[in-house]
Amino acid sequence: MEQLAVHQEFPRPFALPAVPPRCWTVTGRTRSPLARAVRAGSVRTGPAALAVVLGTDYRPADDALLLDAVARARADGLPLALLHEGAGGISLLRAAGSEDRALRFASVQIAARTPSALAAAPAAAAAALLTDRLGGPAQRGEVLIDGQGRSVTGHWRRLELPPGEGPLTDAEPAAGHLPGGGVPSDLSTPAGPYAWPGAVPSGRSMPTGPYAWPAAVPSDLSMPAGSSSRPGPVPYDPRGGRPVGPVLVTGGLGGLGLRAAAVVGAVTGARVLLLDVRDPGELTSRERRVLERVRSGPGGAEVLAADVTDPAAVAEALAKATGGPPATVVHCAGLIEGGRLDGLHPADLARLRAVKTDGLRNVLRATDRGALRQIVAFGSVISRRAHSGMGGYALANEVLRRETLRSAARLPGCAVVVAEWSLWSGAGEAHRMGVVKDAAQMGMPPVPLRPGMDALLAMLRRPPGPGRAAALVVTGAGDRGFPEPAAPAP
Repeated sequence: MEQLAVHQEFPRPFALPAVPPRCWTVTGRTRSPLARAVRAGSVRTGPAALAVVLGTDYRPADDALLLDAVARARADGLPLALLHEGAGGISLLRAAGSEDRALRFASVQIAARTPSALAAAPAAAAAALLTDRLGGPAQRGEVLIDGQGRSVTGHWRRLELPPGEGPLTDAEPAAGHLPGGGVPSDLSTPAGPYAWPGAVPSGRSMPTGPYAWPAAVPSDLSMPAGSSSRPGPVPYDPRGGRPVGPVLVTGGLGGLGLRAAAVVGAVTGARVLLLDVRDPGELTSRERRVLERVRSGPGGAEVLAADVTDPAAVAEALAKATGGPPATVVHCAGLIEGGRLDGLHPADLARLRAVKTDGLRNVLRATDRGALRQIVAFGSVISRRAHSGMGGYALANEVLRRETLRSAARLPGCAVVVAEWSLWSGAGEAHRMGVVKDAAQMGMPPVPLRPGMDALLAMLRRPPGPGRAAALVVTGAGDRGFPEPAAPAP
């Protein structure tokens, strides 16, 4: 019985309607070429709108810029357009639109600072504010402008995780190419101007071949009854069949971190490093049992005490670790807090983002990047599907996705995946808080623990290379809310 649904976003051309130019009030990074282009495309007699302009990387100051723009748009009754070069922020606007249905918003990203892209951006933003074909506020799509000024948006394609063995494969025919080249599979922008690659990753390139699950896999994490093998990760020296380095799990004493550590350590035989700010004495009895299983696994384990947001503490902890530099990083650390946007401050957004983005950044700075073979960052579907009161958490996960995928360009020998999970059953914060049943009744079935860990192993098997870095959304099977039904073609 199918228990998971895995989706990946792929590009397609998107024809924007011709609309009158706007009279833009520009905020944000007002001295950037993009901001100048928006002002150049402004017409005094046009309908008024607010534009907040960000850059390529998300900066700490952007928290205040976005919150101020949302507050101003609400107070003045203006439509709000976000224009950026890769920094992101649409997840926060989706949350704002879900909390205030009167707010009309749009987001436009340019791929490069070419004259054609810059010139097209103001008109694209004006059109995106008026079209209904980008979806409702909770999952409103983003418009991308390529270097030649052409508009693109994303559509979701279902992927399958076959039972037993085998790679993630497309459930639909392979995507065609866009004229003059495609865009990255997650539709995000690597740092700096670039040329979009000529092919859209098909998702068919993962190596095949099962690994038998050894007896050391904890009983509450093993395969469904009747299965004898699952695809495993490949942090191995192909000459000797031995692990090339430890597996580092951030948030390693959390519910999901412990389970991920147990499974990956058992399947690979690698040493497991559990990086966490918590003390093992704080664990529940069930969590302590899982920790002991991790420690007694083939490669053993050690707990590294450090706050991932503290770069010095992370560096010191990893310097003391044994077993060599990590070959695999599973970034599970995170902080969940709610609150409507009109009650949040920039410091609230920064605190949520720090564990996700700063945490991974600190880990990568403290490790030997040449030794890395796999990175899987745990994100959340909430960055794609807004919920009222969760805008800060959504933004943290969106920025994590964008920054992680950009890092792939600096890690050519590493496979990079962002796993954007829905809520889990059997472990995780939703399970701990007891909200899984209520969510399922609302049409959001959880990700079951065993199939979810199978999916993690499949992600760890993806081949290396920046062109194969991917963001995958994983929900429980039968989720009625994601993805949102596609709007009719123009």
